Amino acid sequence: MPTAAFVQGILGASSLAVGAAVGVFWKPKKVISAAIMAFGSGALLSAIAFEITIPVYRQSSFLPLIVGFFIGGSLFTGLTTYIDRHGGFLRNPASSRRYLYEQRKEPSSDVLKRISHVEVMQHLPEQEREALAPLLSPISALPGDVLCEEGDPGEYLYMIVEGEAEVRKGRKVLTRLEPGEVFGEMSLLTGEPRSATIIARTPMSLYQLDKEHFGDVLSWSPHMAWSLSRALARRLRATTESRMQIEQNLEQWRQQLMDQVELDLLMQQDPAVLEDLVKRSAPLAIVVGTLIDNIPESMVIGLNAGNAHLSWSFLFAVFISNFPEALASAGGMKQSGTSTVRILALWIGIVILSGFVAVAGYSLQGTASPLAISLIQSIAGGAIIGMLASTMMPEAYELGGSSVTFSTIIGFLLGCLISFGEM
Repeated sequence: MPTAAFVQGILGASSLAVGAAVGVFWKPKKVISAAIMAFGSGALLSAIAFEITIPVYRQSSFLPLIVGFFIGGSLFTGLTTYIDRHGGFLRNPASSRRYLYEQRKEPSSDVLKRISHVEVMQHLPEQEREALAPLLSPISALPGDVLCEEGDPGEYLYMIVEGEAEVRKGRKVLTRLEPGEVFGEMSLLTGEPRSATIIARTPMSLYQLDKEHFGDVLSWSPHMAWSLSRALARRLRATTESRMQIEQNLEQWRQQLMDQVELDLLMQQDPAVLEDLVKRSAPLAIVVGTLIDNIPESMVIGLNAGNAHLSWSFLFAVFISNFPEALASAGGMKQSGTSTVRILALWIGIVILSGFVAVAGYSLQGTASPLAISLIQSIAGGAIIGMLASTMMPEAYELGGSSVTFSTIIGFLLGCLISFGEM
C-alpha cells in the first residue's frame, strides 16, 4: 500500500529530524560521532549486500548489478558536485569542508613557486600549500630595515624568499637567516614579546603570515606544526647554549603546536567564516542535496514496501546512517547563527519528502518489469556506495582514526544478523 511505503520512508529518514534536534542543543565528542558514522556505514554495507545485491543477482543475474552500480555511482557524484556548487554544501561537514577549501584555493602558482624552497613548506602536502598561498602577503626590505624588534608583540610569521637577515640580541649578532628560513613564529606560538631583533642584511624579499591566519593554518595543517617544530629545533641548537633547555623548550613548543591542531575544520571555524558559509548556502539547494543523499535509500524502501522482501535490517541501517549527517550539519548551522526553528523545519521537510520518494518507488512495483526494478535497485545501491565512499566513511575515519574499524565491523555484523533472521 502507498500508505505503508510513505510510513516506512518516513521511518527510515526520521533520524534526520532526530539528529537535527539533538545537534542544535548538543555537540557530541568526535569519537561518538565517528562511532555512529562507522556503525551506520557497516550496517548500510550489510544492507546493500543482503537486500540489494543478492536479490538482484537471483532475479536478473550479474549484468544489472554492474550497469546499475556504475550508473548510480556516477549519478550521485555528478549531482552532488553540482548541488554543492550551487549552495547545498552545508548539508554535511564533508561537503562543507570541500567547498571551503575550494573557496580558499586561488591561482597562485607564482607564490607556490617562490616559497617552494622555504623549509616549512617542503613537507606540506600539495593541497595544504595551495590553501596557504592566498594567505601570504609579499613584502620587501632594504639593508638595515628592522623586520622584528626585540620586546615588541609578535604579529607576523615571515618566510624568506631572497636575501639575508641578522638576528641580534642587544648589540650581539647571534646568527644569520638565509633564503628558505622562517622567523617570527615563536612569539606567535607563546604569546610572548619578540625575543630578538631581526635586521635585513641585504635587499630581501619575504612573505608574511599574520597572527590570525597563522592560527587558522595550524588548525588544518598538522604538517605545518611539525615543520615548525623542526625549524625551532634547528634554530635553538644554533643559538642556545643549554642543551637541556633546548629539549625542554622544544617539547613545550611542540606540544603547544599539536594542541592547536584540529582536523575537524568546519566545526572549529571562526564564527564569521561559518556565517559567511551559511550566507552563501541556499536552503533549497541544501534540501535537494540531502534528498539526493536519501533518494536511493527511500527508493529501495518503496520498491520493497508491502511485500515479503521488506527488510527491517535495511530500515535500521538507513535510520542509523542518517542520524550523524543531520547531527553534524545542524550543529554547524546553529553555531553560525541559523535559528533553531529554521533548522528543524528544514530537516523535517526532508523527512516528509523522503516519504514521498518511497511512495514513488512503491508505484513502480506494478508498472515496471522485474529487470527494470532490478536495474533501479542496482542504481540505488551504487548511489548509496558513492555516499558511503565520499562522505560517511572518510568522515568517520577523520574523526575517530583507526578506532572506527570495530564500530564498522559491529554495524556490519549486526546488519548481517538481522538479515539472517529474516531469511
